[in-house]
Amino acid sequence: MIRKERTNDELTPEGGLDEGGIHGLLGYQLAQAAILTTAAFVGVVGKPLRLRPVEFTILQLVHKNAPVTATKLARALGITAPGVTIWLDRLQERGLLKRERNETDRRTQNVAITRKGAELVVTATDRLLQADRDLLKHLSEGERHMLLELLHKVARARQAVGTKAL
Repeated sequence: MIRKERTNDELTPEGGLDEGGIHGLLGYQLAQAAILTTAAFVGVVGKPLRLRPVEFTILQLVHKNAPVTATKLARALGITAPGVTIWLDRLQERGLLKRERNETDRRTQNVAITRKGAELVVTATDRLLQADRDLLKHLSEGERHMLLELLHKVARARQAVGTKAL
């Protein structure tokens, strides 16, 4: 069997292995990119600020959308209502969020961010934006913008397709 020589673009970023048919898979390329972004998150936010990615995301969403219900958060994150409740409990125990009864519908609770939570999410966001700039410095400004726009379009397909159909 004659093997075609692969270009560097068709080899794993580390280890130089032939990616074969998975090179063109979105999930595979996202997983490869996530290795970098996860390491950056852990280094600048995760360990120093004691935040997990989902906790940061919840804090940011609450910070920009408060008051918001747990149901809306669960839908935005693609997790169950009981799942988001566990995360909200943890963040509330740390004094980063608070829950209050909705004045118009007493059956629901609104989630709001505390001053401590707001300060933490602003610090975390600043650190992550700088880490992203460092990770993407080899791309032009147009390429960075295009990458983020395309990924956002892929993510928005959740509305059209619905995650249950997948």
